[in-house]
Amino acid sequence: MSIIEEPITSEEKVVTRFTRYLNGPMGKTVLENLDEGESFILQTSEHTLRITKRRGRAVVKSIPYSIA
Repeated sequence: MSIIEEPITSEEKVVTRFTRYLNGPMGKTVLENLDEGESFILQTSEHTLRITKRRGRAVVKSIPYSIA
C-alpha cells in the first residue's frame, strides 16, 4: 500500500499542476514540439519552472526565482 502525499507548498502545487497539464491531452502539442532532452523556462508572477522532455513526458522542476 502506498501513500500519496498532497502537495504542501504553493511551489509544489504549481509543479504538480503543470506536470499534470503538460502530460495530459492538452499538453500533447507542447511535448510534440520539443525534442527529447530539450527544455524551456516558464515564469509566472511567483514561480520559475524548467520543463524538460524526458522519455516523452514533461518533467517540471522549480528553479530559483530572482529579479535582477
